[in-house]
Amino acid sequence: MSERQPSHEKQEHFKAPEQQAEHHRPKVEHEHKPEAQELAPVAELEQTAKEEALLAKELVPTEKAAKAEPTYVNRELKDLTFARTMTRVRKRLSKPDKALSKVIHQPVVAGVSRVGEKTVARPSGLLAGSICAFLGSSFFLWMSRHYGFEYNYLLFFLFFVGGFAVGLVLELVFWVFKRRQTS
Repeated sequence: MSERQPSHEKQEHFKAPEQQAEHHRPKVEHEHKPEAQELAPVAELEQTAKEEALLAKELVPTEKAAKAEPTYVNRELKDLTFARTMTRVRKRLSKPDKALSKVIHQPVVAGVSRVGEKTVARPSGLLAGSICAFLGSSFFLWMSRHYGFEYNYLLFFLFFVGGFAVGLVLELVFWVFKRRQTS
């Protein structure tokens, strides 16, 4: 029975903290301060927090702040990115498509295309106008040589304008017809 703990030691754990022996009390480094002394540091901390806190307006960038930041994308970077993209895309194309892509994306062709895209001309009108100008002026040139009269250069422009009008009318008809089919 010597294995058992004496009864007076067992009861020591169940006593109130004031009644426990000194070596059994938990060590407390800070003694409880009165409430008046606690409020002073809390008020100071709140004041410091208010001073150092950022407003939501300061965290969210405004349009002025966004415009003020320098832009690091320049023409050289855009050209480099375009060249890399074209190289990647061309690797997937067939040989004839690669050759056509290289011709189409030449700076001279791209410049002409940029000028053409700013006009009000429709591609269908340009195509029909150029076909009509080519065929009409070719036929008129053949007739002038065969029958012996003088070739008039104004007819080339008239054929082009007439073909352009025909192309626009055809595009309008196809557009109306397509719209009725989808409805």
